[in-house]
Amino acid sequence: MYCTKCGRENEEGVKFCSHCGAMMEAPSLQSGPPDVPEQSEVFAQPETAEQPEVSVQPEASEQPEVSVQPEASVQPETPEQSETQEQPKATEQPWMTSQPNVVEQSWMGGQTVGAATVQMPNVAQINVPPVQMPQAAQTNVPPVQMGQMPPMQGQAPMQGGQMPPMAGSMQSGQMPQVGQPPVQNGQMPPMGQVPMQGGQVPPMGQMPMQGGQMPPMGQMPMQGGQVPPMNGQRPSMPYSAVPPANPMQKKGNGAVKVILGIIIALLVVGIGAVAFLFVNKNSQEKKLQNQLGTAAGYMADGSYEEAIAAYLEILEKNPENSEAIDGLTDTYIKWAERYAKDENYEEAISILQGADDHAKSKTIKKKISEYEDALAAMNQKGFTDADLVFRKDTYELTIELNHAFIVRPSGSYYTSYADASYDYDEYGEYETNRGLKLGDSLEDYLKLYEVEQGYSAWELYSGDNNEYTSFAAYEGQLPSDMYESYNNVWLDIGFSKENGEWRALTDVEIKETWFCDAPLYDYEEVVIFAVNFDKQGEVSGLSLEHFTYDEGWVEWQAWDDGSGSGSGDNGNGDFGYTGNKEEFTDEDLYFNNGTDWVEVSLNHSFIVYSNGSQILSYADADYATSEDLYKTNRGLEIGMQLEDYRELYSVEPGYAVWELFRGENNEYTSFAEYTGQSPADMYDGTYNNAWLDIGFCKENGEWRAMLDYEVRDTWFCDADLDDYEEVVVFAVNLDQWGEVRGLSLEHFSYDDGWVDWQGWAN
Repeated sequence: MYCTKCGRENEEGVKFCSHCGAMMEAPSLQSGPPDVPEQSEVFAQPETAEQPEVSVQPEASEQPEVSVQPEASVQPETPEQSETQEQPKATEQPWMTSQPNVVEQSWMGGQTVGAATVQMPNVAQINVPPVQMPQAAQTNVPPVQMGQMPPMQGQAPMQGGQMPPMAGSMQSGQMPQVGQPPVQNGQMPPMGQVPMQGGQVPPMGQMPMQGGQMPPMGQMPMQGGQVPPMNGQRPSMPYSAVPPANPMQKKGNGAVKVILGIIIALLVVGIGAVAFLFVNKNSQEKKLQNQLGTAAGYMADGSYEEAIAAYLEILEKNPENSEAIDGLTDTYIKWAERYAKDENYEEAISILQGADDHAKSKTIKKKISEYEDALAAMNQKGFTDADLVFRKDTYELTIELNHAFIVRPSGSYYTSYADASYDYDEYGEYETNRGLKLGDSLEDYLKLYEVEQGYSAWELYSGDNNEYTSFAAYEGQLPSDMYESYNNVWLDIGFSKENGEWRALTDVEIKETWFCDAPLYDYEEVVIFAVNFDKQGEVSGLSLEHFTYDEGWVEWQAWDDGSGSGSGDNGNGDFGYTGNKEEFTDEDLYFNNGTDWVEVSLNHSFIVYSNGSQILSYADADYATSEDLYKTNRGLEIGMQLEDYRELYSVEPGYAVWELFRGENNEYTSFAEYTGQSPADMYDGTYNNAWLDIGFCKENGEWRAMLDYEVRDTWFCDADLDDYEEVVVFAVNLDQWGEVRGLSLEHFSYDDGWVDWQGWAN
């Protein structure tokens, strides 16, 4: 027997299918399917009066049994059928192609029809299409023949003059359920199928079995053991096509498709989002790199405020960006270095203290500490009013103007230049405010007061009673070296107060003020601090002279009237160079090219380069050029070396200064102290161009050498106007190998006109 659910064969008498587990309660199928009646002629449409009434149904007991139905191959004829043409076979009926498919129902559930209880399909398991009531025959439906109604859609033709039930028959005076077959023998046949034959139910959605075999599902039954050819199309069948046996499986496939669709959609959205983020990230990264490049460009050009603003704009959106943090930190440091190179440490410290919090605090603090130490060293090197104080235990003594204080192992005394009076203290072993005292070494003195060459001079005594004194340049000699020719040696430094500020005196100025060789009124007040050493280099005396450089000082120093050897210009007292003491004359305003001479008159400049020469007027910016290469009246010319310049013009520390340029177009200029460096030291990557300048000013018709800071102050217009009648700044351009490649002489009045001309230097 076959399972009514899965259609597979089981042993006779089993109650449950061994394949799917369904109940096997239905009676066995008949040995073969009923034959499909042949129709030889197309039925003529009967008159309406001859059509049997559908409302009158026979009793269930009077229904013809399926087992005695005539064979499908022979259809009983009526008198009228003989006169009609032969009907086509069932497989050739054209009206079947347009019939709707009827979904069959499985025997599940139950419903009472009349007095009998039948099994009804489980609607929750099978999708049942809407029930359609019978309608008038379509134009393509054959007419009623012999008083019989042609087959309804999806039903077998009438047999024995009986019209098959229309979607169910009335029994016991009751209307059968719409869309269901009539009840036969107390049982309802499957919906949408032919009535049961022999009490057996054919498999749902298939033709009845032939010879005990179930034909392939969805095909016509085999005839003679052959399956009719499909010819690429499903053949017309008298039974309606049915959906798959397991509709829930079809529904499940749809759910899988929906889930797959959702997953694919999510993947597409995810891929799009990732692509968007990737593109957006690349765009942001490119914008960030452009901003970093802009900020770095500002820093390289020296536009530090613009660079800081650019870096802060980046850090506002990217506070953890390491490149911006490093750039911001470097910008603050380079900005501070601009001022530190000119020893303006106060401004450098102020810039760093105002650094934004995004800058590296450790690096900034370290640089601030470095500049604070440099400032302290500079202040220590510089003289202040506090350095006029000497101490002994808790007692302090301030050296007033026009007084001197001398400390010896035997005692100390304080003297006045006004009346030559003095106070003596035999226990007065005082020390300076910086802590220098008797018994200290030369190294202590050099460290506490930063004694340097060019700003310190040996004060030397000779004779039986040390009646002869002279000066010599300090070049790092030891006291023992000086005692080879002298009886007593002191190492002096000096300071002068100008406009309320103290500045260090050069060694030449120390000698000139001591010997009263400098013009009077050149200095407001002067301090000469001298330390006496023995042959072993131990401090054996301290002396501080505080005086006004005027006639009173000259009178006090009358013992040195310049008539004897004490004039300071003999023996080892010679400084070893004439340097900046060598007078500048009007002849030094001339340049020549063979027999052609050019004078650089007041408020003009003359510049010589390797490609020619040019003279320029400050008054109207008018200039004239020449291809000739001129040289100075002393013979300095293009192609010579630094040694030639130093020899011809006696270039020495204290009177020469580096003029340095940087920037892409050399737009930034600054000055640095000349301490004997070579040009290669200045071309260390910070500066693009280096000049070594000296200067002279005319006072009362006489030229004198200017100190290095005076050259700087006049060039930058930092000195007070009317301090100088006229000024000459002579500058030599040197390459990193020390070769002369440019000459420049600026001859100007230091007045408002010069300040206006130098407006770019602001």
